Amino acid sequence: MGRLMRVLGASGERIIDATKAMYCPEIREVLMRAAEDVPYLKRQIAAFQGAALYALAQQYNAPDAHVLEIGTAWGYSAALLSLAAPAADIVTLNPKDHEMDKAEQHLRDYGNVRLVRARSWDYLWDYDGPELDMVWVDGDHARIIRDLPWFNVLKVGGLMLFHDYAPPDSARPCSVVYHAINMFATLLGDVPEGRNPDVLVVDDQKVGMAGFYRREHEFWCGYAVDPWEDANVGRFLPPTIPDSPGGGENRGGLPD
Repeated sequence: MGRLMRVLGASGERIIDATKAMYCPEIREVLMRAAEDVPYLKRQIAAFQGAALYALAQQYNAPDAHVLEIGTAWGYSAALLSLAAPAADIVTLNPKDHEMDKAEQHLRDYGNVRLVRARSWDYLWDYDGPELDMVWVDGDHARIIRDLPWFNVLKVGGLMLFHDYAPPDSARPCSVVYHAINMFATLLGDVPEGRNPDVLVVDDQKVGMAGFYRREHEFWCGYAVDPWEDANVGRFLPPTIPDSPGGGENRGGLPD
C-alpha cells in the first residue's frame, strides 16, 4: 500500500507545511509553477489539496505507470500530476470543448499529458488497458456514481482519489460527492461497516479529499440505477466527517 495521509481539521497552510516536511520540500515552488502555467479557475482544487495530490502522485513517477484524471477543467490538476510524475503516462478526460481548448494551451509544455475529449463512462466503454496506477476524480459531480467503475481498472495497490469530499456544513459543500464516497467506502469493504479511506485530507473548513488504495480481491460492483433514487440509501450516509484515530483535535497526520 502507498502513502497513507490522514489530516483532519488543520488550516490549509498547515497542511501544505506538513506535506512539505513529510514528503516534498519543493511543494511551494511546484504550486507556484502550476499556478503560473494555468490561470486560476474558481472551482479548481485548493492549494492544500494540490499539495496532497502532488505528494500522492509522486509515487507513480515511473515509465510504466499510468494515471487517469477525470475532469480536466483548465489543466491545473493535470499540471500538478505531470510535475509529480513526469515519467508516467497521464490521460486527462473532459467532454467540454471550450475547457479543453484552454487546457491544451496551458498544458502544451507538459509532454506526458494526453488530453482526451470524452466522458469517463464513454471512455471506459472502449477501454482495453493498461491497468492504472492512479485515478484522480474531479469531473461531473452529479454523475460521480458513473466514475466509480474505474476502481476496477486499478492495479492492486493503485489509488483512486476523489476531490470535493465536503459535507453540507462545509465552507465549500458538495453533498453528492460526500455521500457517494461514504457509500463507496461502506460497500467496498469485506465487513458490514465497510472500510475507512486510506487518504483523508480535510481542512478546518471541512473542505477535503478522500482516497482508497485497491486491495486484493476488492471489486466495485456498481449500480444498475441511480442509488439516490433508492430510499434505502440513507443507511449508507454517515452524518459527519469521521474523527481522526484517537480522537482529540482531528489533526491526524500532522507533526506537532
